[in-house]
Formats: sequence, structure tokens, C-alpha cells
Amino acid sequence: MTNAQTTQRMTSVTPERRRLSIPGNDLGLSRRRFLQASGVAGGGLAMSPMLSHLEAFAAPSLGAHDPIVILVELDGGNDVLNTVCPTGQGAYYDKRPTIAIPENAALELKPGVGLHPKLTKLKARYDAGKVAVVRGVGYNPPDFSHFSSMAYWMQGWGGSTLSYPTGWMGRWADGLSNSARESLYQVVLDQSVPLHHVGKKNQAAGLPLWIGGAFGVERDDAHEVRLLNGLSSYANASTELGAWGDEVAATGKMLVGITGRIQPAYANEIPGNYDYFSRQMTLAARLINVNLGIRVITCRIGGFDTHSGQGGENGDHADLMQSLDLGLHRFFSNLQSKWRRQTLVMTFTEFGRRPEQNNDDGTDHGTSTNVFLIGDLVRGGLYGTQPNVRDSALEHWGNLKTYVDFRSVYATVLRKWLRADDKQLLGRQYELLDCIKSAP
Repeated sequence: MTNAQTTQRMTSVTPERRRLSIPGNDLGLSRRRFLQASGVAGGGLAMSPMLSHLEAFAAPSLGAHDPIVILVELDGGNDVLNTVCPTGQGAYYDKRPTIAIPENAALELKPGVGLHPKLTKLKARYDAGKVAVVRGVGYNPPDFSHFSSMAYWMQGWGGSTLSYPTGWMGRWADGLSNSARESLYQVVLDQSVPLHHVGKKNQAAGLPLWIGGAFGVERDDAHEVRLLNGLSSYANASTELGAWGDEVAATGKMLVGITGRIQPAYANEIPGNYDYFSRQMTLAARLINVNLGIRVITCRIGGFDTHSGQGGENGDHADLMQSLDLGLHRFFSNLQSKWRRQTLVMTFTEFGRRPEQNNDDGTDHGTSTNVFLIGDLVRGGLYGTQPNVRDSALEHWGNLKTYVDFRSVYATVLRKWLRADDKQLLGRQYELLDCIKSAP
């Protein structure tokens, strides 16, 4: 596969995911949009609904004990058996004669269990006690549709039918102060907001990977600086143009201040040889570093629907594992040390793959998967149960058994990390895991 094809696979958005997303909140950052909204381009003053969103681009700064969550979506259904490999099970190699990970290539976590050989940096973090691997994760009865399964994961609800379609993180953000007006509590590094960020009150923001032309970001030129300073000072006293004039002036000052805060996150160009996921994760770290008050960020890799040509130690899935490994490494490399104990990374995917390879050297939709929880306050190790590949241990039309309801992972994050009422947010009580030492 060429680099261009690999990038296309990793960045592709499935139709199912697109249907589970809404347009990102328009924060009106471009110079043209600001000038049009304020009427400056035409010499007049006018108001626009866009202006009311600008104050939302300044969520309260985080304190020393405020937790942050980075959600990493593996879009398409990641193959758990080639990610956390059951190298001690002969049936694994019998069912996957050409795509199984060789025992001597897997990165051993314990005898009979190893990581994909491309996850070298994640393995080093695991050895440092900072990665919890939750195995056998899913739900019953399973659904093999991308749309339905991802909807279950994103909604994360176990109670009676919701009257309003919301996601588990959106419901949590609804409980934060001034949640209806704060768009930066939740951020997606994309142009659309997936269901798990949708709240009844809170609206997440979709941010681009590059904002080189944004109003107020360019501050190297003396003329640009004088313009920005003048725009800011315009709001220091009455404009004598009435309430609308004063509001536009105040909005201009706010916009200059906001872009000044966000500018450091976008100031240095991300290296051109970084793939899409590494670019997202690098920007995620920078956004945390400048302390814009962001509490949750979602990044995504596409391409995990590996029905054909999946490969084993090398190949399409191996490329995805390498991308995941490098992106996670670059996130922590760019994250300032003061934020390390406040940040938790969690991966998720809609389902796993079937135990046996198909006739196209790939794998089809399955059930049980795994979740990685990564951070300084994670209690590292193996959790859940390693799915058994033997025929006698399979269920649901020959698929892997599920041992941990995915909402148990959510409940653990909500209660132990975010200090939230997990039962209220998930609709019922789920068993907690012991994989988080404490909240920040």
C-alpha cells in the first residue's frame, strides 16, 4: 500500500460515523467572517448570531486538580486478536494461518499474551506501569452493524429509552458550570461532532488542524499588531455608536484575546511527515498546554474495517498499529509535564473481529474487543479476561465471548477519574474496574 493509500485509509470516515455526527460549532475564527459579522467590511455595524458563540471560546482555565480525557476512536472495528495477541492459544494460529502474529514477534505482556509488534512505544509505557489493557470488552447481545454498534458505544446508556439523543461525555459536560455557553469543554479535532460529545445543553467544538488564516493569529507583522491593539482598545470606552456598536467593539476585543490564547497551540507548524493521527495528537497536547479550559478531546483513526488484506506482523493493520503507537507517543512527548497527572487517554472501537481469517486474508465483524487506558495515574496491567479462541469457548455464531461491559469502563472513568455520578449518567450501575489509582 502506498503512503497516499495508507493516509486515505486512516483518515477516511465511514458513512455510519458520519450519520452519528453533527456539524461542529462554528466559532467564527476567520478574518473574513469576523469582518462580515461586524459590518467593518461595509463600513457599518451589525450584529450576527456568530458573535454570541465567541465567548464560548474561552472556557474557564483548568486548575491543578481538574481531570482531562483524550478519547481515541479506532473507527471501523479494531481486530483485538492481532492487537492483544493470544500467543499461548494454538487455535489462534489454526484459525489465522497467514495473518496471526508470530509468538516470537509479539511484545510479551505475560506468558501467552502479547502486543502487536508495532506497538513498541506503548509497550514501554506499559512496562512503566502507565497502561491498563482491558480485555474482553463489548456488550450483549452483540450487533454487527457499524452504525448500531458505534451508536451504543457513543451513547453509553444502559437505562430506559432516552428522550433526547445524547452521548455519555455530552451528558457529563452538561453538568459543568455554564455548560450551555461553553463550547470548549469538549473538542473534536474534526469538522463534525460525534454522538458521544452531544449533550442536552452543551455543544462541543470542532477545531481544524491548521488555522493559519484565522483572525488575530498572525502577530509577526508590526502593522498586524497595531491593528489588533487598536481593535482591542476600541472597547475600552463607549464607542458612542449605541449598544450594537459597543457590543461589536467588545466582541472584537474578546476575539483578539481569544486568538492570543489559542495562538501558541497553532504557532509552530506540525512536521509535514506526521500522519493524520499524529497531527491530531500533537495538536491535542498543544491545546492542553495553553490551558484553554478543554476537558475532553476526541481524535480518530479510520481504516479498521479490515475485511481484506489485513496482514499480520506487516500489512494494513500493522500500519494502523504503527500510526496509533506513534500518535500516542507524540502526544505524551508534546504534553507539558505539569499536565501529565491530569490527563487520561482512552481508546475505543465499535467491535472486534471474528476469530478466523476470511478468504480475502482479512477478518469480518466480530464481538469482543479491548480498551487501552493510558496515563500517569493509571494502575497498569491486564484487566478483564483474555478471550478464548477455541471453538468450545465461542458464542454468538462463532464469535469471542464478552467478559466486560464497555459501560463498566465508562463508569470507571466517570467515577474514579471525573468524580461524576456514573449511575445517573449511564442509566444504571455497572461494575467498576480497579485500573485508575485516583483522580488528579
